[in-house]
Amino acid sequence: MKILVVETDPAERQSITSILEEHGYEVITVASGTEAIQVFEKEKDIDIVITDIKMPVMGGFSFLSYLKADAILRTIPVIMCSAALDAKTITKGAELGAADYIAKPVHAETLIAKVRKAEELIPGRVLIVDDEKLPRGLLRRILEREGFRVVMAESGKQALEQLENNKIGVVISDIAMPEMNGLELLVAIKLKYTAIPVLLITGHSGTYTKEQALSAGADGYINKPFRNTEITRRVRTFLSESK
Repeated sequence: MKILVVETDPAERQSITSILEEHGYEVITVASGTEAIQVFEKEKDIDIVITDIKMPVMGGFSFLSYLKADAILRTIPVIMCSAALDAKTITKGAELGAADYIAKPVHAETLIAKVRKAEELIPGRVLIVDDEKLPRGLLRRILEREGFRVVMAESGKQALEQLENNKIGVVISDIAMPEMNGLELLVAIKLKYTAIPVLLITGHSGTYTKEQALSAGADGYINKPFRNTEITRRVRTFLSESK
């Protein structure tokens, strides 16, 4: 679980970071909203944001508005942090899409309780599994264009690692892969993560049939070449059903 902490005060920033790291969270820290945007320009793999409200140049509310205007980043839960949480401040944050608030100075028990509550709001990501780079990248572009958050794996082993380290809502896997094929990966997923839908894709329908995939526990089966709209429709349906 990766948390971005945006806090101008060095002592408060260090305190929040220490508490989170002691509880096993991976933390990235910056001192301003503009620095936080630079982080998101390099990676979108952030699960939760904790941000100060009163910051120079770009305040917390402006930073929150930036996140909520982005098709992918808008799903990230944002906890607003301030020394003075009056009704007007809380109302404004709620209107802009803040998930929660925490008062300074931050106390460990309160912070962890707020973060665990925010974890429940994190939408499941789409895990794309394919040993070939081109179809992995194509699927990622299709899904991210529709606002889905995506992680990728190029093997069954990597896919299982991603499942351990991320909140996954749907798995889309190619079937024809070396070492562990998609059917074998499907069985491994269903043994441990029974509720996660798995959609199998293949360009070898003569070798791997729909009946084989469904009898092994697949929640869907699509032949290549596929229609973009079919992929996004299936993913949207799976994610809405899992809520």
